[in-house]
Amino acid sequence: MILSPTSYVSPMKVSLLFFAIGILLLLLQMTFLHLLPLGPIVPDFILVLCVYWGLHHPSVGAVLGAFMLGYSVDVVSSKILGINAFAMSLVFLIVYLSSRSIWLHHPVVSSLVVLLASLVKGVALVLVSAIFLSVDGLWLGAIRYILLEALVAAVLAPFVFNLLRRGQSFLEKVTVPTE
Repeated sequence: MILSPTSYVSPMKVSLLFFAIGILLLLLQMTFLHLLPLGPIVPDFILVLCVYWGLHHPSVGAVLGAFMLGYSVDVVSSKILGINAFAMSLVFLIVYLSSRSIWLHHPVVSSLVVLLASLVKGVALVLVSAIFLSVDGLWLGAIRYILLEALVAAVLAPFVFNLLRRGQSFLEKVTVPTE
């Protein structure tokens, strides 16, 4: 390993690093975070990662990673395969399109983007569930949990963004010799 301050890291390497982090976050989100005393509210770290990807590293690898992480959530915890994959892809698309207008990368702005993305994801999940599942009164119970999960994700977003930036800067410092 060679330490180089001016090294270039390909977007695919960054996407692979974030996808590996996403798998770890998925395991954390689906197992240990259910033990927190928040009741059914679980922080959505996968959503925060997809928002970070959309804001800071929009690439083909990031789109594929967002879709695959959403599909992984479906495999682990969803009744309908593809619903979270659709929601994460939609979140990535909306964040990517809005990232062109966001010039300020401040933790408060990032939290607001995560809050809005979480609300979009929640509404998309409820709409698709209402189409494919016949559940009466789904909106009444879902609105409270959508808002609470969006607030929890928005509060945790600056911390997760900081950790992801540190991982990326570590990747930029470490290069493998090609000789």
